[in-house]
Order: sequence, then C-alpha cells, then structure tokens
Amino acid sequence: MPDTLSESKNRTEEAKEKYYSFQIKAWTNFDPMDKSLAKIAEEIEQGGGFLTLVEVLKVEDDLARIGDEEARECFANISAAKRLLRNIHELPKVLLDDLRQALKTEEEVTPRKIPTRAGTSPTSGESRVKNWP
Repeated sequence: MPDTLSESKNRTEEAKEKYYSFQIKAWTNFDPMDKSLAKIAEEIEQGGGFLTLVEVLKVEDDLARIGDEEARECFANISAAKRLLRNIHELPKVLLDDLRQALKTEEEVTPRKIPTRAGTSPTSGESRVKNWP
C-alpha cells in the first residue's frame, strides 16, 4: 500500500498514460537525413514537403509491454524525472545538492549529435534509415 496519497495519485496518473508506436511517411524537396525531427517538421510546415501517411501501428497501456527496450527505458526515465520533480521538496538536502550539481555539470556538456543509422546510398535503389532518439 502506498505511503502517501500523492504516491497513489502519481501511480494512477502513470497508469492512465498510453504509448503509441507509429509510422510517418512523407515527401520533401530537401534531404532530411542530417536534420532534427523539429527542423524537418518546420520545413514541411513552410511548404518543403508533405505527409502522405501517419499510421498507428500499436498502442500499449502499460510501459512494461513496450517491446522496444530503448523506448521503454526512455519513457521510464521521463516518468522517474516527473515523479522527482513532483516530490523534489521531500528529497534530503544532500541528495538535492547532488542533483543540482549533476544538472549544472550536464548543462556544461556539449550537446550530443543525434544517433543515426545510414543504410546504403539512395542511388543504389535502397533507402536510408534514421533512428530518432
């Protein structure tokens, strides 16, 4: 049984969340391979392309049922961070100081490049694939 009412509420809110696996197909008049998803969307909004399909492949009500380990771990980290933010006032001072120091250090780190996996050249008739974080 949860120790507090807020813990029970937090678990209930997390249980209501749904997770969607989807696929987007689009045509653009620019090479999207070295652009962020935000930049691609911006260029499409400005007339540089259009979506031809947005298809939901799978919906999960439970984080544990997501088959993609990397996606599941990312969602779990986001969920933990949200819980931490909701309850930050309950953290011991030493832990709060450690968290502040870790965040300060992270801000000083140069942003990492988006990981990509490139297939064969599009001139060979095969497509390139980009994995989004």
